[in-house]
Amino acid sequence: MKRFLFATIVFAAGVGLFQLWVSASGSIGPGSGKVSPRAAYSKGKALTFDLLVCDSCPIKKGELNRDRARSLTASLVAVYNGKETGSADDKAVAALCGKGDVQSEECKTRMEVVHYFLTRRFKL
Repeated sequence: MKRFLFATIVFAAGVGLFQLWVSASGSIGPGSGKVSPRAAYSKGKALTFDLLVCDSCPIKKGELNRDRARSLTASLVAVYNGKETGSADDKAVAALCGKGDVQSEECKTRMEVVHYFLTRRFKL
């Protein structure tokens, strides 16, 4: 009986330690990295209306409609890939990064969540 109990405890401890090791690798389990769709939508909405669409922003409040959103998403994709569309929206996209580099990881993440918000909100 003692052997069986000891073997069960060792087995449970081994499984627990293995699970912690796998989760710590960053490939499985909780942690940073992936953003949930709900969080991406909320973050994109906040960034859009804080930095792109407001009274003192590149796009005024009443100007954001489906056509403008389509143009803005095209500029987001172009700037994300290091290109320009030649439209005024390219400068609006640069406003997402402030004075930072548009090719930085933080800026690219911002562009991704704003793109996600616009495509979902306007069904593009």
